[in-house]
Amino acid sequence: MWRIQRAAGLPLLALLFWGLATCPGRGGEPAPAAPLELDGAIRLALARNRQLALGDLSVRRREVDVAGARDAFSLSVGPFGNVAAASDGTISQYGLRASRTTTWGTEIGIGPEVDRYPSYIDKAWRSAVVVDVRQPLFRRFGPAYNREPLNDAGDRLTAERRRFEDQRAGLIVDLVTVFERVVRLEKQVEADRRVVDRLAATRELTRLRERQGRVSGVDTLRAEQQHDDGVTRLEADGESLYQARRDLADLLGSAPETEFRLVPPPLPEIETPDTGAAVRMALSNRLDYAQVIDDCRAAARKSRLARRGLQPDVSLVTRYEQFGDDRTLGGSTTIDDSRWSVGVAGDVDLVQAREHTAVKAAVLDLDAAQQTIGLRRQTIARDVQQAVSAYRRSRTDLTNAGRSFSVGEARVELAHRLFEAGRGDSFGVADAEQGFVVAEINLLNARADVSVTGYRLLREMGILVESPDALKPRPGVDEP
Repeated sequence: MWRIQRAAGLPLLALLFWGLATCPGRGGEPAPAAPLELDGAIRLALARNRQLALGDLSVRRREVDVAGARDAFSLSVGPFGNVAAASDGTISQYGLRASRTTTWGTEIGIGPEVDRYPSYIDKAWRSAVVVDVRQPLFRRFGPAYNREPLNDAGDRLTAERRRFEDQRAGLIVDLVTVFERVVRLEKQVEADRRVVDRLAATRELTRLRERQGRVSGVDTLRAEQQHDDGVTRLEADGESLYQARRDLADLLGSAPETEFRLVPPPLPEIETPDTGAAVRMALSNRLDYAQVIDDCRAAARKSRLARRGLQPDVSLVTRYEQFGDDRTLGGSTTIDDSRWSVGVAGDVDLVQAREHTAVKAAVLDLDAAQQTIGLRRQTIARDVQQAVSAYRRSRTDLTNAGRSFSVGEARVELAHRLFEAGRGDSFGVADAEQGFVVAEINLLNARADVSVTGYRLLREMGILVESPDALKPRPGVDEP
């Protein structure tokens, strides 16, 4: 209460400056970035990545296409009219029609209409209620033909969903790669600074000993060159770190200048199955494999439809009218007569050159789709085998790099102690420092490789992202 009373008595300008100084993000030092772990970065990228957002829009666009194809079987209601001049008078016709087409190809229409033709003896308007049905036979009969636009739209939607899921998996692998690169470069820059500090101390000690006559000028030049090389390496790694942070911000959908305080992720512990089991798992989960199977089924479906194109295009047409005449200008209309008709309409091409060409093309497409399934199986098996091998090799490389780092660290410490005690020369220090830098870089690279190759292995097996079962290959189905 005392603080509130004192604050109330302060001048307005003082209160304003006090608020600006205490408000987070304004004035003074910027608030430190919150720690970001790899799991949180993955969730952030999946929610905010711009390329992924475009992929989601593509899926939604395909959903609209499916709805549009389904609308072909919905009820349609609308007016119609026609006025034309003839040699013996004017032809007039208008009315309202409701129609719908079923998946069997049946088109049903019903509605009132009014017309007048010059051929009418009394030139009166005729009113009628008309019901007409058109049923295709042979070529365009049945759901297999009439649902093809809807099936095509559904296939494109499924393919787009698979591409989106694959895009999510690819984003995760890219994010892990960049995340590990940033962590590695941060550690590398810190190590470079320590190396530069040690080399600076060695350079100063060498200069001192040169003045004392204990070493030659060559030793001093070598120490200065080692220090300058360390500074150059520090600047190069710092620039690489800057670029890697920009890449990370882009993947996370953040502004380029956004800074993140990354938490080094733990190494993935993946229980790698034998190669055969890993390949079987991939064939049960890889969406690209499911897509080539579906492409083969679609090619088989289109091949059957192309063969149906050789059949005649004939439709059964029926029409029923209940009609009457309006004899007076303002009188009532009576509908007291009826008429029905049944007929056949069609169009037959005796040559059918285009139809035969379409059949040949469909057969070739089906053969290519079947061959693609076998090729994709081989590609998946090869990719999985390479991914398993790369992950196992990275674990071995990490163990070896860890041993080399321990040896290099002990060696450089011993070389500096001997040089400071006057029992070693700058050659030994320079060689030890160079070996230690290489060992440290190898260790950081090996650790990052374990993480990246682990995530890539999960992606190659198709289990990095949990995808809907409807998008996965159907068990035990390799071809239609």
